[in-house]
Amino acid sequence: MDNPYSTLQTIYNIVKDDPHPTSYPCKPAQIIVRQFLPWDTILVHINRLHEEGLVVLQQHERFTLVKITEEGLIKCQTGSALAAINANSI
Repeated sequence: MDNPYSTLQTIYNIVKDDPHPTSYPCKPAQIIVRQFLPWDTILVHINRLHEEGLVVLQQHERFTLVKITEEGLIKCQTGSALAAINANSI
Protein backbone atom coordinates (compact mmCIF):
# COMPACT_ATOMS: atom_id res chain seq x y z
CA MET A 1 0.00 0.00 0.00
CA ASP A 2 2.11 2.89 -1.28
CA ASN A 3 -0.15 5.76 -0.29
CA PRO A 4 0.84 8.80 1.80
CA TYR A 5 -2.50 8.62 3.57
CA SER A 6 -1.56 5.21 4.98
CA THR A 7 1.27 7.00 6.78
CA LEU A 8 -1.10 9.76 7.90
CA GLN A 9 -3.47 7.10 9.26
CA THR A 10 -0.54 5.50 11.11
CA ILE A 11 0.41 8.84 12.67
CA TYR A 12 -3.23 9.41 13.62
CA ASN A 13 -3.40 5.98 15.29
CA ILE A 14 -0.32 6.90 17.36
CA VAL A 15 -1.70 10.24 18.59
CA LYS A 16 -5.49 9.80 18.64
CA ASP A 17 -5.74 8.91 22.34
CA ASP A 18 -3.50 11.76 23.50
CA PRO A 19 -5.34 14.68 25.14
CA HIS A 20 -3.57 17.05 22.71
CA PRO A 21 -2.94 14.97 19.58
CA THR A 22 -1.64 17.88 17.48
CA SER A 23 1.07 18.50 20.08
CA TYR A 24 2.25 14.88 20.28
CA PRO A 25 5.63 14.48 18.55
CA CYS A 26 5.91 11.14 16.73
CA LYS A 27 9.38 9.70 16.50
CA PRO A 28 10.40 7.95 13.28
CA ALA A 29 10.67 4.60 15.09
CA GLN A 30 7.02 4.84 16.19
CA ILE A 31 5.96 5.15 12.56
CA ILE A 32 8.36 2.55 11.16
CA VAL A 33 7.26 -0.26 13.48
CA ARG A 34 3.61 0.23 12.51
CA GLN A 35 4.08 0.13 8.74
CA PHE A 36 5.38 -2.53 6.40
CA LEU A 37 7.17 -0.04 4.19
CA PRO A 38 10.82 0.92 3.85
CA TRP A 39 11.86 4.10 5.66
CA ASP A 40 12.65 5.93 2.40
CA THR A 41 9.04 5.37 1.24
CA ILE A 42 7.68 6.52 4.59
CA LEU A 43 9.88 9.61 4.36
CA VAL A 44 8.48 10.43 0.90
CA HIS A 45 4.97 10.08 2.38
CA ILE A 46 5.82 12.34 5.33
CA ASN A 47 7.25 15.01 3.04
CA ARG A 48 4.16 14.90 0.83
CA LEU A 49 1.87 15.12 3.87
CA HIS A 50 3.94 18.09 5.06
CA GLU A 51 3.50 19.80 1.67
CA GLU A 52 -0.27 19.26 1.97
CA GLY A 53 -0.30 20.76 5.47
CA LEU A 54 -1.40 17.53 7.13
CA VAL A 55 1.73 17.18 9.28
CA VAL A 56 4.47 19.49 10.51
CA LEU A 57 8.10 18.52 10.85
CA GLN A 58 10.25 19.52 13.78
CA GLN A 59 13.99 18.93 13.55
CA HIS A 60 15.41 17.40 16.70
CA GLU A 61 19.06 16.66 17.44
CA ARG A 62 19.46 13.50 15.36
CA PHE A 63 16.03 12.97 13.86
CA THR A 64 12.89 14.74 12.74
CA LEU A 65 9.72 14.63 14.82
CA VAL A 66 6.36 14.52 13.06
CA LYS A 67 3.23 16.18 14.41
CA ILE A 68 -0.20 15.84 12.87
CA THR A 69 -1.93 19.14 12.15
CA GLU A 70 -5.54 19.97 12.91
CA GLU A 71 -6.28 19.49 9.20
CA GLY A 72 -4.63 16.05 9.23
CA LEU A 73 -6.53 15.12 12.36
CA ILE A 74 -9.85 16.11 10.78
CA LYS A 75 -9.02 14.21 7.59
CA CYS A 76 -8.51 11.03 9.60
CA GLN A 77 -11.47 11.57 11.93
CA THR A 78 -13.87 12.07 9.02
CA GLY A 79 -12.56 9.00 7.25
CA SER A 80 -11.17 10.93 4.25
CA ALA A 81 -7.70 9.44 4.70
CA LEU A 82 -9.06 5.92 5.04
CA ALA A 83 -11.23 6.41 1.95
CA ALA A 84 -8.17 7.54 -0.03
CA ILE A 85 -6.25 4.46 1.13
CA ASN A 86 -9.09 2.13 0.15
CA ALA A 87 -9.56 3.82 -3.23
CA ASN A 88 -5.93 3.18 -4.11
CA SER A 89 -6.07 -0.47 -3.07
CA ILE A 90 -8.87 -1.35 -5.52
